[in-house]
Formats: sequence, C-alpha cells, structure tokens
Amino acid sequence: MLYERKFGADFDLGFSLSEYPFLVDQSSANDMCPSFYFKLDSTYYILWVDHAAVEQREDESNSRYTVVEAENFGDDEYPELQTKASPALVELEAVADIVLYLNQLKSRFGAEQVNN
Repeated sequence: MLYERKFGADFDLGFSLSEYPFLVDQSSANDMCPSFYFKLDSTYYILWVDHAAVEQREDESNSRYTVVEAENFGDDEYPELQTKASPALVELEAVADIVLYLNQLKSRFGAEQVNN
C-alpha cells in the first residue's frame, strides 16, 4: 500500500483500509500524513489520517481524521486532487467515530451500486 511505503508499515490508520474499497490511497511523501480520496456523486473528497499520538502531529490542534472537499485538476481517469480552500467537512478524533463515518459512506456507495 502506498501509505505504508511513504509513512511506514506500522502507521496506524485506526481502521482496516480493505473494508472501504471506495478509498483510494493518494499518500505522498511530501505530505505530513496519509491521505485517501473518494468520489461521491460528482464531488471528490480527501480523508487525511494523522498520527494517533497528538505529539507526533505537525499541528497538535489538528484532529486525527479530517475530511475535506477536493478540487480535481486532472480528469476522472487520472485525478489530481488538492484540498479546496474551505473549512473541513468532518473532523474526528476517535477511531470509533471514523469507523462509523466510513460505514455510513460504505452504505451510500452500496445504495448507489444497487440503483445503477
């Protein structure tokens, strides 16, 4: 996995990435933490996953999990995503909260597949 190559195999996401196939790993060594994108309806989003230990975060005031809307400077086949200059949509600290959020997204993606 890309995030493991960039941030180490022991980086703890707090959830199993394999449970959420809609998350695409776009982690970069230039970033301070792993990131994953997903597209819902016609909008792209980025999930940033920071270190579990607050003292390891670049900014200790950041939440562990942050979801932001993204701008695509590429195309749908080869997206080039950057965080939009707008407030975060979701900021969560607890693993249980991100798992609940991701499970809700998974349900939405499942509903879209049934309807298409």
